[in-house]
Amino acid sequence: MHPDDRAAVEAALRGPAVTPPTRAALLARLNARYDRRYFTPAEFSQLRGAAVRLVPHDPDEMDLAGLIDDRLHAGRTDGWRYADSPPDGDAYRALLAALPADFTMQPPAAQDEALRAIQARLPRTFEDLLAELVEGFVSHPLTGYRFKYAGFMDAPGWPRVGPNELEAREATYGR
Repeated sequence: MHPDDRAAVEAALRGPAVTPPTRAALLARLNARYDRRYFTPAEFSQLRGAAVRLVPHDPDEMDLAGLIDDRLHAGRTDGWRYADSPPDGDAYRALLAALPADFTMQPPAAQDEALRAIQARLPRTFEDLLAELVEGFVSHPLTGYRFKYAGFMDAPGWPRVGPNELEAREATYGR
């Protein structure tokens, strides 16, 4: 992580271009920290290892595995699943159990091969996991900053809306 990223995101979220509801939601995402409560320590380690390999990120700044663990612990669904699929928690546990026990200790190429194998063996669960990881990654304020996305600045006052026209707040946001 670039040391100034978090400070830049916080400054933008606290600025006048962001409405209070959006500010609250995105600050909650930015500051979210999770305790493992649903998966066992071994399962959670596998989940975190798979998450980092599938969607490269620093779990200390953006805990995608914790986000999933928290959702399952709270009994929330991700909004969909195939009719013949088990509930998310059961499906994810089966997927994690299909990974080699030493998955997190393997070199990247071996991890990729293990992930391809479970994708072939459990395609729907793999698809669901990947979609949930990507959703968590893309909706995180640090990701938006790194992609120079300022669309969350939702306060009225966007007079420049033509093709290739940037507002000052868009042109200067992100790296």
